[in-house]
Amino acid sequence: MAVNPLDLFAGKPAIAHQSVRLDQGLTVHYRHDLPGGLDAPLGLSHHMLTFFLSKNARQVTSFDECGQYDGVMELGDFYLYPAGRPGFTRWQSVDKTLHIVLEPDFLSRVAIDSDCLNSGNLELLPVLNTRDRQLENLVPLFLQEIENGDLGDRLYLESLSSILGIHLLRQYCKVTPKLRQSGVGLAPRKLATVLEYIQARLNQELSLDAMAAEIGVSRCHFATQFKQTMGLPPHQYVSQQRIEKAKRSLRSHQLSIAEIALECGFSNQSHLTKVFKKQTGTTPKAYRERL
Repeated sequence: MAVNPLDLFAGKPAIAHQSVRLDQGLTVHYRHDLPGGLDAPLGLSHHMLTFFLSKNARQVTSFDECGQYDGVMELGDFYLYPAGRPGFTRWQSVDKTLHIVLEPDFLSRVAIDSDCLNSGNLELLPVLNTRDRQLENLVPLFLQEIENGDLGDRLYLESLSSILGIHLLRQYCKVTPKLRQSGVGLAPRKLATVLEYIQARLNQELSLDAMAAEIGVSRCHFATQFKQTMGLPPHQYVSQQRIEKAKRSLRSHQLSIAEIALECGFSNQSHLTKVFKKQTGTTPKAYRERL
């Protein structure tokens, strides 16, 4: 029976490990590992993308009918172990790795949800050892979300998951999807509808799925068309609007900063302060004191 890689890891000793589920069908798992190995003679039940965050003197990875890699894994190298293929991996030194575990239908959902990819059977291809600059750029973002735990912004996490999924579809699938061209953004009426929807719910959790459903388009089309129209992705627009709302509340002096944080959709005062300072260069307290 195919085995979930997270279950395999659960039985292995480690110096440190931590997991967080970022989106439907996507979990990231950090490990600081002792030498060891994983065996899946009947295959994995999930796809697994493994990035090396430190050098490993010798890594042996084998997938059925795909050959074997036996050698050094450098910082930034990765391997891609598709679900359903018998195989194993061994490592002979202490190392640090980031594993992105995807449910088998994750990529199909991304393809269907995007509605911007050619249809057809999608097969994720195995990769024994390579580097990919775009995927490398995503690794620090995934690591940051592990540090954040469950405090991540849902819109941002959905966008990050979609970026990863579409890149895998383009670069590592047997049938490489082809993006259809879409040169126009949201129609004025749809844009007005979604902006009104956002403004009315800044104090609530917002998702790409809900906003897209409000105007009757898919999640990927919504995110793409929104950025074409507004010049920035939905999660950044929502963040900006929350900060603008916070500024108005700070000017009124009627609520405490902690109350303003909740009113504007932040998880707590610390979360508001972090985002506020990033966008404005100052803290909410300092902003209020200057008024």
